[in-house]
Amino acid sequence: MNIYHCMFADSQYLRKSWLLRKRISPMFGSTQHPISEGSRGAEAWRILREAIFTGRFQPGAPLRFHEMQALCGMSVSPVREALARLVTEGLVVTEHNRGYRVAPLSRHELEDLVRTRIRIEGWAIERAIALGDELWEARIMSSLHVLTRLPRRRAGEPRLMNEEWERRHKDFHEALIAACDSASLLQICRALSARADRYRHISLAIETGPRDIDAEHEAIAKAALAHDVPAAQQALGAHYEKMVRYIPLHVGVD
Repeated sequence: MNIYHCMFADSQYLRKSWLLRKRISPMFGSTQHPISEGSRGAEAWRILREAIFTGRFQPGAPLRFHEMQALCGMSVSPVREALARLVTEGLVVTEHNRGYRVAPLSRHELEDLVRTRIRIEGWAIERAIALGDELWEARIMSSLHVLTRLPRRRAGEPRLMNEEWERRHKDFHEALIAACDSASLLQICRALSARADRYRHISLAIETGPRDIDAEHEAIAKAALAHDVPAAQQALGAHYEKMVRYIPLHVGVD
C-alpha cells in the first residue's frame, strides 16, 4: 500500500478536504475573456474549442461564420463572443481584413511554452510549498484521489480526452500551486495552461508506448506534500516535457 492509499483510507478526512478546498481561492476560476458559463457564448466556445482540438478545424484553416454557426446551431453573436475568448487563449488568430483562422501549430511555440511553464510554475510551486498549510495539502490529496479514479481517454474514442478527466486534471494542477501568494504569477500560469491545452490533446492522440500518467501526478504530489521544492519542480518539469517527445516527431509543425 503506497502513501496515497494510506492517506485516503480515512473517508471522513477525504470528504472534509473537499469542503476545506473552498477556502483556497482557485487559480483557474475564469478565463481571460469573460463569458457567463451558462450563456450561449460559453456553449459556442466549448463546441468550437472541441472542433479545434479534434482537428475538425485544421491548424491554419480559415474560420467561416456560416460553418461555425451551422456547427454550433447559433446566431452570429454567440459565435463572435466565443471567437474573442478563443483568441485570448491563443487557439484562434485574427488577420486584418481576412477574418479568423485556427492558430497554426508551431514546434518553436511548443518548446518555448514548455520551457516557460516549467520556469513559471516551478516558481509558483516553490511559493505554494513555502506557504501551504494542511488545507492546501488536503486539496492536493483529494484532487489527486478523484483524478486517478477516471480514465484519461474517452470510452469508444481513445484519441479524445475524457472531458471529466480533463476537468479533474486541471483541478489537480490548480491545487498544486493554490497556496502561492502572487496573483500575477497565478494569472500567468493560467494563461500558459490554456495555451498548452491544444498541444496536450494532440499529444494524447499520437502517443505511442505506455505512459503512466497517474504515476507522474503521484510523484509531483508526493514531493509537494513532503515540502521538497527541488523534487516537486523536477517532477513537474518531467511531466510537462512528455508532450515535447511526441509532437515534433509526428506532426508537421514549423
